[in-house]
Amino acid sequence: MRKFMWKKFSKNINCGKLLGLNNRTVDGYINIDYTKLAKMMRDDKDIILLDVRSIQEYNEGHLNGAILIPLYELEKTVTNIIPDKKKKIIAYCKSGIRSMKAIEILIKKGYTNLYNLYGGLDNY
Repeated sequence: MRKFMWKKFSKNINCGKLLGLNNRTVDGYINIDYTKLAKMMRDDKDIILLDVRSIQEYNEGHLNGAILIPLYELEKTVTNIIPDKKKKIIAYCKSGIRSMKAIEILIKKGYTNLYNLYGGLDNY
C-alpha cells in the first residue's frame, strides 16, 4: 500500500523547489505551461514537439512543427523516429493524460530530456 501511494503521490508533486531541479518531477520530466512552451519554441530550435493524440485530432489542428506519434504507436515506433535519446522532447495531447503516459514510455525507453505540456491543449 505504501509503495502504491508513493507512486501515485510522486506523479502529482513537483519537487523543483525542494530539490532545486527547476520543476523536474520525481519521475524525471518537467511539467511546463503554455507560456514556457511558447518561450522554448521561440528560443530553442532544437526541440521536438511530440503530439501523442490520434491522427484525426492531429489533422484537426496541432502545434506548428509537431510530429505525430499516436500514443498507441509510441512504444514500437519512437526509437526509429527519434533515435537521439538526449534530444529535448515536449510531449502534449488534448488534456495531459496521454502525454503523461507517453512520458512514462519515453523514460522506460531511456529518453532523458523530457517535458510535458501540463493540462494539454485544453488548458490553453
